[in-house]
Order: sequence, then structure tokens, then C-alpha cells
Amino acid sequence: MDLLAVRPQSNGSVIGWHVEVQISFRPIGFIGKLGKDSGSTPSSARKRTPEEIESCARRWVEAKFRGPDKKRLREQLWPGVNWEFHLAHAVVREPRELEVFASEGVILHPFHEILSNLAKRKAHSFSGSAGGDLAEIVSYYKSHKDPAE
Repeated sequence: MDLLAVRPQSNGSVIGWHVEVQISFRPIGFIGKLGKDSGSTPSSARKRTPEEIESCARRWVEAKFRGPDKKRLREQLWPGVNWEFHLAHAVVREPRELEVFASEGVILHPFHEILSNLAKRKAHSFSGSAGGDLAEIVSYYKSHKDPAE
């Protein structure tokens, strides 16, 4: 689990986000690993069939979000929370993996959109937060770009 976040709602319920992060700019492998029965090492970068891509992507969602250990830990931390599953990603080797993740209910967040949203922030909107320094850097860069670009 890369990040767990909760937000109380006005109706008294609580929404939880379970976020996994896979940021790569030059990916050589797949996000989903091969099964032990594949005859290859789990992280093998060899070409995969469409069926293997789908199977590995579904297995990844199961392992990262739906496995009994993950459910148990989330329930121990915040009982009764309605959890959403999210993936922050940059470049992926196989876009079909993202399609499968989305079909499994995972909400996708491309890294360029995250950075763009940080750059659009209002002045001091992250003041004192853990994300403040990064938001300041991105906002500064965006506002001071070289005009020749």
C-alpha cells in the first residue's frame, strides 16, 4: 500500500482511497507480474499475449487491492470505510494493462495530470502540508518557463 487516505463526508460517512503508485518514464517491463505457471520469471519483460496481459493485470489488482491481507489491514485502520482503488502512473509499456485496471474499478491518475493540477494550485493552498514543497516547485516551474519553449 503506497498511500491510504480518508475523508469524512458531510453525511457522516467516510470515503477512503487506497492508492498504488507505479511511476516509470522508460518502462521495460509490465506492471502485472507473470504467474508461477508461466515458465518465465514473474517480472519477465518478454512479449505477452493479450490473454496474458489481461490475466496478469487482473491478478495485480487482486494482489494490490482486494487480497485478504489488504482488506484486513484497511478494516483494522478504519472500520466501515468505503474504499476506492487508485493507481498513479506515468508511462506504461502496455496500455492494455491500464484498460484492464480501469475495467476492474481502479481509478487511474496519469502523472502528467497530477503535476498539471499541482501547477494550477492557488497561492498557499498547500501551506504546511506534506505536498507543499513539491507543489511549490511545480508551480514555480510552470510560472517561470523559458519563453523560447
